[in-house]
Amino acid sequence: MIRPSFKKIILVMGAFFMHQNNNASVDACNTTCKQGQNLWQSRSFGSYSSRDLFLIKDMYVEKHDRDEWNGTLSTAVEYMQNFGGKSNSCKNLGALPFWSGTNTMTYGTNDGKSDIDAYQFAMGDVTGQGSFTVCPKIMHVGADIMLHFTRDMHARGFYFKLRAPIESMSISSVTSEVIADKNIAADQATNAAWLSYPSLTNMYKSLTEAWQSGEATANNFIGSTINRPISLEKGRFSPDRLTSIRLGELITVLGYNVYGSDKGFVGVGAKFSCPTGTVPTGKYVFEPMAGKAGHWGVGMEFMGHYQIWEHEEKSRKIDFWFEGDVMHLCNGRTPSYRSFDLKLNGPGSKYMLIQYYYASNPTTSNPTGRVPSFVTNAVNVTTLPVHSTFNIEGNISLMLDMQMDNYNFAIGGEFWGRTKEKLSFNPRDLVNNNVANLNDFAVLGRQISDDASGYNPANPVSATNYIAQIALCQPLARINKSLDRVDVNTPIATPYTLPTYDTTQIKDARLAVNRIPADFSESLDIEGAAAGQAMTARIFGQLGYGFKECRYTPHVSIIGSAEFVPNQSNAMTNLWSVGAQGSISF
Repeated sequence: MIRPSFKKIILVMGAFFMHQNNNASVDACNTTCKQGQNLWQSRSFGSYSSRDLFLIKDMYVEKHDRDEWNGTLSTAVEYMQNFGGKSNSCKNLGALPFWSGTNTMTYGTNDGKSDIDAYQFAMGDVTGQGSFTVCPKIMHVGADIMLHFTRDMHARGFYFKLRAPIESMSISSVTSEVIADKNIAADQATNAAWLSYPSLTNMYKSLTEAWQSGEATANNFIGSTINRPISLEKGRFSPDRLTSIRLGELITVLGYNVYGSDKGFVGVGAKFSCPTGTVPTGKYVFEPMAGKAGHWGVGMEFMGHYQIWEHEEKSRKIDFWFEGDVMHLCNGRTPSYRSFDLKLNGPGSKYMLIQYYYASNPTTSNPTGRVPSFVTNAVNVTTLPVHSTFNIEGNISLMLDMQMDNYNFAIGGEFWGRTKEKLSFNPRDLVNNNVANLNDFAVLGRQISDDASGYNPANPVSATNYIAQIALCQPLARINKSLDRVDVNTPIATPYTLPTYDTTQIKDARLAVNRIPADFSESLDIEGAAAGQAMTARIFGQLGYGFKECRYTPHVSIIGSAEFVPNQSNAMTNLWSVGAQGSISF
């Protein structure tokens, strides 16, 4: 009887917080799992209404009425860790930043048969196929402190809450790789044709090294301390565990008990959350967030309890408790960054090679006046400051608390949900950070664009030795599929000519129309970077002891829980937790 009811509640809560994806697919993972996102927006440590129940109920259970106002000071320390991540599945949180549909990416050449062309990560050419897997380990620990006052526990009246969750979140990426063999001959040909690409000795030896930007320790098989000419400044995987320790948020509730009696009460209140935690920087994939990622929260809370049974000697009783809230999360602390894919180039395009073109004086050989300059990965340019909002975040907890003399045992369930994120760009921080004009950059694919290719290294630059720049790009290339390089082997002394090539795909990068559009709405996949809808269900319990004979009626207990993602998406992760709680009433 219990299991079907539990399932129905999950489905009802899911329908309330989330609308269904209309783009149905044969593979259920494709409809429930987010892909290609560099930020995991975790649930904040202070958002658990089940812990809220543990923090407030002791004062009501002991029923030691004070004159006028009654208060309690309570704290709960809890350790949480993820579990149940499946390998090669979208149900693993590690699939979130990937566009393969699982937490494993394959890499190879530019033939489209792998998820990644290794060339785009400054690895040069490879033979065969390699793979890269990430299974993040998440640890969340904190102390949730609450000060709670109520005018009268058994009558109508005002109440007040102040919560300060101090939290620490740690994330270890935990990566592994099957390294593909290098194609030395092809790499040498690339170096001979294009001076801007890393030399053979400066190419990354593995995708792990490339994605960590050479940060790995020397004891690791991909370790490197070489300063690579092309490296990720944003969107990297950290070789070390990342930790954030902050007061995550400051939560206040001003409420009123609309019903009160010796059996229980029902209260509603205005709830506010002030952001004091961390905000996303975009530097690393899986940044640990303290609090609600910089969001302000405003909404309402409801809570109450009712004594459903009491033994005639009044030494045993059972109370029913409930608590929940509905909040709107609006933009708060800034700057908050997101990394965007290129709209015309598909998932994962944030890691493709792009080249900057700076303005120069027009010449006969370069009538557009644009000169190719440095090459970088797009994510270094498309990680931008944003405004972020969530229409609704809400949860509800239901609990039965059984008391016998000084002991109590509680068990309950909690349901939490959040709607899809809405993103817009932050114009003030765009200006303050002097964000680059995207139209100065061209998507290369595997084409070369090199100012130095027209010079004879045996002779200084002169009018007779200068040849028009090689300035080619492939505007619609993909991270795993592009056309082979157009090689120019014309001798210096002869007129400059290009081999025959596909002009429908390979373009002159000096022309603005062939570079990335300047308008963010045209160039960036804004929708794809937004956090998806999320929902979790939690089972929790408490075993405690109250010192009823003492003046301040202290209470101590151990608590534990298991939190699940009912729809098996990767927007959230399964968590188990264990902790302790203590309180005094006055």
